[in-house]
Amino acid sequence: MGVHHVHGCLHSGRTLLAYIIAVMPLHFLQVHHGDPGPTYRDYMASLANDPRVRMYGQADIARFLEQKAEDSIASVHLEQSDIPANGTLLAQLHRCRRVIVHSRDYAKAIEELISEHDLPNFEWHTPNAPPLRHARHTVNQEYLLHMINPYFNEAAFLAHGWQERLRPDRERDHTFEVMLGFRKTHRDFCQQWVTEHVPSEHYLMSEPWTPGVDYRVDQFPSDSVFREPEMQSDPAYYTVKYLGKSMWQSMVLPIRLYERTQHSVVCETWSDVNFPTEKTIKPIMAQRLFVVLSHQGYMAYLRRLGFQTFGDIIDESYDAEPDDTRRWTMALEQMRSLIGRPWPELRAKLQPVVAHNLQHLHTLPKEVLVTRIRETLAGL
Repeated sequence: MGVHHVHGCLHSGRTLLAYIIAVMPLHFLQVHHGDPGPTYRDYMASLANDPRVRMYGQADIARFLEQKAEDSIASVHLEQSDIPANGTLLAQLHRCRRVIVHSRDYAKAIEELISEHDLPNFEWHTPNAPPLRHARHTVNQEYLLHMINPYFNEAAFLAHGWQERLRPDRERDHTFEVMLGFRKTHRDFCQQWVTEHVPSEHYLMSEPWTPGVDYRVDQFPSDSVFREPEMQSDPAYYTVKYLGKSMWQSMVLPIRLYERTQHSVVCETWSDVNFPTEKTIKPIMAQRLFVVLSHQGYMAYLRRLGFQTFGDIIDESYDAEPDDTRRWTMALEQMRSLIGRPWPELRAKLQPVVAHNLQHLHTLPKEVLVTRIRETLAGL
């Protein structure tokens, strides 16, 4: 193919990707766990039907690694339950022209994995990342989208009237709530501090769960504020049937509890990394003020994601405190400081913040993984 003919093709609207795969085979490996969603499936099907692209799955890794590195692209979904296996696979893929690594979860082990593979040919699509010198990082908020999608888009959830029931202009019986979840250091600390320093009439707090125990929703009385009446036990571990949908217990918006309480103490999943989960998104959906017991800089990270926090209402300097115990204490002291504050004063300051955050949830970018794969292939 002559040079002038090549330029003619490109200027006539063919993408660079189309030119590349027209003259050489593009080898594409995808290793994906679970259901990646219809958009991803459709896009992969379009690549599989293109005779200029050769597709490989997890069973074909050895054959994929035999191909020329400059023609090899890999898209890998991390399996959090087996981080060592992830590391082994990624080390095998170092020679590829481009490696796109995807995870909707985040933890210290994943953060360390990202640091170990901070390479120019790697792109990380994860909820957060450590400082990187060479690899590219794109924020993945799929976890948050998974939480909010049924509440904003499915008929049964919309008909349930959760937004009207949780209107932020109402004054409620108790100053704050705490849902502790499974026992962890920061949650045990929270339970003890609140019990010792706050009169019981000012809060509602759940009992902590022991890791490894298969808790069922039926253990709560039907009228418990910690159980929505529509929740039914599901055979699968830690899941329930709710409004016709099978979902994790923690993904159910605690409407009863929020109707009885004004604000929230959020004990996030991890205290050693900044990873916003459903635990933070639920009070944002319900338009509530909250403090967070997690890692240093958690609230600052929320702001980097486009959310607003509550520095004009409480002292959020706790977020910058490096000592865990001191930071958690400062956060809980701020929640306690809200006891007795006039509701009209709080409401006026709170309204623009919570309204912004609820609207921001609707603008979270969707299908980022497919977009990044498209952009990556087009830019080769």
